[in-house]
This record gives sequence, structure tokens and C-alpha cells, in this order.
Amino acid sequence: MGFFSTIGRGWEMSKLSMGVVKKDPELLVYMIVAGLMSLACLVGMALPQFLEMAWAVNPDGSFTSAYLGFTFVAYMVLSIVVVFWNCAIIANANIRLTGGDPSFADGFNAAVQKLPIIILWGIIAGTVGLLLKALEGAARSSENSANQALAMVIHLVGGFAWWVMTFFMLPHLIIEGKGLGEALKSSKSTFFGTWGENITSGLGIGLVGFLIAIPLVILTLALTTALGPAGLLVGAIGFGLLLAWVNAAEQVAVVALYRFATDGKMPKLYRDAGMQMYTFGNAATDMPQRKM
Repeated sequence: MGFFSTIGRGWEMSKLSMGVVKKDPELLVYMIVAGLMSLACLVGMALPQFLEMAWAVNPDGSFTSAYLGFTFVAYMVLSIVVVFWNCAIIANANIRLTGGDPSFADGFNAAVQKLPIIILWGIIAGTVGLLLKALEGAARSSENSANQALAMVIHLVGGFAWWVMTFFMLPHLIIEGKGLGEALKSSKSTFFGTWGENITSGLGIGLVGFLIAIPLVILTLALTTALGPAGLLVGAIGFGLLLAWVNAAEQVAVVALYRFATDGKMPKLYRDAGMQMYTFGNAATDMPQRKM
């Protein structure tokens, strides 16, 4: 029953976390701003290659050293942007889950105050991301099946290990104000105390998003048939908002799990919704009590 109890808790956590985003729409605004800034970074990276600018593309079609350096810097900026706005969500969600009423400025100011360490962490996370992508690329391009398998295993294991170590990194950075080394150590310890819920809450949020996406696809197809490109644009905006909602809810769930690991009880919003206990590990767990 422990496995199914964990799934049930994760599903309930998913719905409550998405409800927090609905209650605090500024969390959605954070993700929209982050998405627009990230899109600008990606377009900026691709434009020199698309236009075949002389400083970016050699006559033989290979990339110049200048362009490779440019894309590295742009990727670091992209990583910093993502970390910054995720930190803003973490800060605002923590205010809401501890009984406050946050505004857009609260999360933004909290992230700005931690900007130096956010930049440093963004560069570290971005560099690790590039290394993992390089391993994935090596696995796909290698003609030696043994080297291909080895690169893929290293990529998968390395990616999972990084996810485990950094799952609670941002709460320890932005809420507790810890340094990188201490936050990384604390993040790993917190994760191993809550590992089942971390996984199932993320899967639950993804599943909720998928279920919402199904009618959205049908609606987009209908609008595109009726309105042409305008209908497709409406659908694209809808998918963008759904993606922002899901991503924001994932960060809220991280904060809720962090608060339980820190305080020994679920945030009041979750308890008010019927989740009286959310015990981790092998301890006894009471399932959420639904209100009649």
C-alpha cells in the first residue's frame, strides 16, 4: 500500500499546487516573462546561423569560434533567466504557503537581492546542462555501439544524479540564503527524505497538464479549421499559458515539500484542503481527507 499511498499523495499535491498558481496569478506572469525572455535568447542564438552571417558561419558551413563563444554566452544568459524567475516563484510561493499575501514585486525583489548567487548558479547549471547535451550528442553520433551505449548511460545517470542533488537547491538558496556548497548539500539531504513524493508530485502535475492539453488540441484544430492562422495563434497562446501554469505549479510543489521537510507539517493551504498529514519515508501516512 505504501507505493499507492505515495501516488495518491503526489496526485493530491499536484492539484493543490496548481490551485496555488490559480490563487496567485503573478506566479503565472513570472513564467510568461521567463518564457518570453528565453525565447528571445533562443532567437538571438539562432539568428546569426539562420542568416549565415560571415562572423558566425564559415564558407564550408562550419561554425566559427566567435559564434561558438557567442552561443555559449547566450546559453548561460538563458540559464540565468530561468533560474532568476524560478527563484521569484519560489519566494512568492513560500510567502503564500506561510500565510502571507504576496505581490509581483515580492518575488521579483527577493530574486534581485540574490542576483549574484543566481548568476553564479545559473552559469553552473547551464554548464552542466551543456555537458549533458554533449554526452547525448556523442551517444547519437558515435559509430561505435559500445561508445554510444557508454555515453548514453553516463548521460542518463549523470542527468538523474544532477536532478536529485539540485531538486531543492532554489529553496535553500532563496529562502534560507545559504551559499552554493551548503545549499547543494542540504538539497540532496532533503531530497532523500522526500524522494517518493518528489517524483510522484512531478508526474501528477505533468499528467494534469496532459489531460488539460487534450481538449486544448481539439479546440485548436477546430479553431484553425474555422479561422485559419488566427485559430492556430489562439491555440499556441493557450498551450503557452498551460506550459507556464504547469511549470509554476512544479515550483510551488517543491516549496510545499520543502516546507514540510523543514516545519514537520504541510502548509496551511494544503491542510485546509484536507491534506492533514504528508509523512515521508517509511512512516505511517494518512491520506488526504476530502471535505464533504
